[in-house]
Amino acid sequence: MHNIQPFSYHSHTTFSDGKNTLEEMVVQAKKLGFTELGVSDHLIVHKNTKQSPSYKIWVEEKRENTFFSDFKSILPFYQNHCEHIRKLAKKENFKLYVGFEVDYFTYNGWEDELKDFLAQLDYDYLISGNHMFFDEKCETYIDIGMLGNLKSDRVLMNEYMRHHFSVMKKAIESGLFCFLAHMDYVRKVGDEYCGPKMFMQEKKSVLDALQKNNVGIEISTKGLRKIGDLYPCAEIINEIAKRKINVVVSDDAHSINELGADFDVAEKAISDAGIKCRLKF
Repeated sequence: MHNIQPFSYHSHTTFSDGKNTLEEMVVQAKKLGFTELGVSDHLIVHKNTKQSPSYKIWVEEKRENTFFSDFKSILPFYQNHCEHIRKLAKKENFKLYVGFEVDYFTYNGWEDELKDFLAQLDYDYLISGNHMFFDEKCETYIDIGMLGNLKSDRVLMNEYMRHHFSVMKKAIESGLFCFLAHMDYVRKVGDEYCGPKMFMQEKKSVLDALQKNNVGIEISTKGLRKIGDLYPCAEIINEIAKRKINVVVSDDAHSINELGADFDVAEKAISDAGIKCRLKF
């Protein structure tokens, strides 16, 4: 029996696209015997969000409150969220960390705007979570779930895929992030487009950046719910072990039922790969 990590640093609440409130997530964390919890709701800001081909879908799915067009207008919203977490931690006498899962964009000025925004927040950590595809100019972007629209143009799809991993690398090199989320999340569109053995040069480049910059990576059980496999796959986990990159088990929980889900499976994969380097705040 493997020791099970008694915390999660990757969880979402109704502040973004979670199904349960912060209070409900804390109650569940205590029931599970967690010693602490990191609340990492989404931070997705792009100047042309409403022009994205995906925006109509987000509205239909009632997820548009997760995608924003400017940092300034949402600052009070996020400041109140941070304060809410701090107050609840004190009230419940339970360790809560304030985090955000950030989609990293690359158009001119975006990172400076992000840094100015963060300087006004009482937060603890950032996760690099990349859910979007865009080209070099980054003037527009699409949700990875819309990748199916590009399947008829394999050359363009491959260009997007390679750029996707290069953006991950750039995010890691920014020095802003504590760990990288669901590295091969793009597998959700089908392994025939980005399977475990595909784009390995690009994936290894991301792992090299993690090692060089001392940034961790999550072993996410969300993949078990989405594609029947961990994010990342066994091939990448073995490469993580070779590089001695710090790992943290994540559930990417969007509900109380997902909190701590399948941590035993992740722990076995970590043990089988011989990984000893663990990330803990």
